[in-house]
Amino acid sequence: MFPTLRPINTVVLVITVIESLRAFDIVYVVNKGRNGLELLSVLVTNNLLGEGGQSVGLGSAYGTVLLLLCAGFIIRFVTSSFKKDEEIGR
Repeated sequence: MFPTLRPINTVVLVITVIESLRAFDIVYVVNKGRNGLELLSVLVTNNLLGEGGQSVGLGSAYGTVLLLLCAGFIIRFVTSSFKKDEEIGR
């Protein structure tokens, strides 16, 4: 049953990751990412725009990790979609 649901689970996983990255505004408005709601995007913002600007390098590193995380899920989804299209076309 699970191998049959693999395409659906992949779509759900990609959409969940994208929506969790889009939750930045809600978390930032509520409490600026404190009290257990700290997201990676809030860390990036706090380090890049924080007081004194002394941790710009750390904010850039967090931003790079965020980019690689997003790109990994998106590339996996796109390659699996193209493989399915090629199998259907045969």
